[in-house]
Amino acid sequence: MSEVHIGGSYTSALTHLAGLGVAAILEESGHRGVRIRWTQTANPKMLVSGPGVEETTLAQLVVDHAERHSRESSWVQTLTKIRKGGKEAEVGLFSPRIAAPEDSDSWGSLYEQRRAVIDADPDVTWLDGLFLQALGEPAYWQADLKDAMPDEGASRWEMKTRNRGEDFVRNRLAPLAREVSGRSADAVTKALLGKTIHDSAGKEDSRTGSGFTTPQPVDDAVAWCSLWGISAFRLFPAISGVAVTPGAWPAAVTHPSMMSLPLSTSPLSLAKIRRIMRSKAFSDASFGSESSNSGSRIQASAARVSLKRTGIDGIVRFPIRKGGSSSAPERQILAGMFEPF
Repeated sequence: MSEVHIGGSYTSALTHLAGLGVAAILEESGHRGVRIRWTQTANPKMLVSGPGVEETTLAQLVVDHAERHSRESSWVQTLTKIRKGGKEAEVGLFSPRIAAPEDSDSWGSLYEQRRAVIDADPDVTWLDGLFLQALGEPAYWQADLKDAMPDEGASRWEMKTRNRGEDFVRNRLAPLAREVSGRSADAVTKALLGKTIHDSAGKEDSRTGSGFTTPQPVDDAVAWCSLWGISAFRLFPAISGVAVTPGAWPAAVTHPSMMSLPLSTSPLSLAKIRRIMRSKAFSDASFGSESSNSGSRIQASAARVSLKRTGIDGIVRFPIRKGGSSSAPERQILAGMFEPF
């Protein structure tokens, strides 16, 4: 059993998600027994372990994963055009937040295209499916409503700003795939270890971190892995209102004010982490104490005891800053605070 250290702090959501993404890419490649844990030290560090999990092997898998999604045939690179109000806009076909199609026929066409691309691509994997489900989709079930809110079908972890008509897949995921696919395994190794930062955006206030951290340079490879970490947060769509996103609070609002992630010094599988994240116990443990209701606070206490028995040492709660304009709001996850159970 070997371990790889993922650079970064436990107070950064970017580090947590990068580790989840790395573990998912390892499992997709066929590695079994992959585990995630944090060191039991004053400043915990994330470790990803498993049989045959070496730094160079992992780095090459990340490059190969990005290369596959940089191909023209990949769903990540597929574009479509949305027409509304006499205007036509090019968007990523699989972006969860886009301008809404103008009529039911256009909605139908959008989803026919999505199905056709997935069916035609032999390289689509179970991880692609998990990621797409966790990202969410434009809420077609609201198409006939007077005040339709198609963004309500998207994950709250997907925080790409929509300024200038940009969208998540076309303007963040696809470019990162192309950037990382051209990197050497050695460069990716250094990036994942936290030794170097190569941000293709080239700006001190870079948004490469996609809201998982405040504006700052973030290595493209780390950002790529962190975005795939979203795959661990299975979304629960709602017929009416905002889809429920694991780890986000309040659950029923467009812009949550807080997010939460588990921290364990015991090795946990991705399957267990995904199960914990979508459980009521995790939601109660993370956010039940926010309620003024004494019953909710009691439930929160009981949930923390229950999670402690499963190997969770505590949670890291992250406040969220909301800025930008009303037409293109921007959410950023700030430094978190560890709360032991």
